[in-house]
Amino acid sequence: MKTTIARALAPTILMAALAACSTSPPVHYYTLVVPEAGAAASAPASRQGTAPYLLEVLPVTVPPQADQPQIMMRESGGAVAAYYSDRWTAPVADEIRGALSYNLVRDLGVPDVQAITAPAAAPVWRVQVDVQRFDAAAGGAAVLDATWRVRPVNLAGEALLCRTVVELPLGGSTPALAVAAQQKATAALAATIAAGIRAGGARADAAAQPVQLNACGPA
Repeated sequence: MKTTIARALAPTILMAALAACSTSPPVHYYTLVVPEAGAAASAPASRQGTAPYLLEVLPVTVPPQADQPQIMMRESGGAVAAYYSDRWTAPVADEIRGALSYNLVRDLGVPDVQAITAPAAAPVWRVQVDVQRFDAAAGGAAVLDATWRVRPVNLAGEALLCRTVVELPLGGSTPALAVAAQQKATAALAATIAAGIRAGGARADAAAQPVQLNACGPA
């Protein structure tokens, strides 16, 4: 009798499970790399010929609490909410490195050779970034706090070590707004690093008003 009832209920249970799955919210994927419209058309002249140097953007380190596949947002009372339907397309460390590389290549007009082996005598600016904080607060701001170092290899210049804090308001409390602010913060960090490379490591200038430069000096 019990077996007969179980067999009769099986299709109903299966349909209910399928219905529950069909109502799951879709997953949205985000990236920090945002190509600008017309960027290729306005590429720096140095891209047309031989680059004066190469970039080597090393893998980025991030704190464990930021190294999550889903978008994380701080809430009141110290709580942190995980948005499981809003995710990064790659690990956060890879997202930040990719965005820094993209923006540095665009700003300086030279290639990044991190993924390949550069010739032994090639002039290279090596970029190393250690992220201490990468988060966003609902209704508040996104914060990117990083220590970075640039060092010339096979060319004139000085090694420079700086700490940069970028804080940008979200203008709301959605994951999409948090990502948009973090995209701008990462681009601002890249522009600040680019300024240090342009100065030959002698100094760094804040790329925008939200950028704070702290403890910047010879490495």
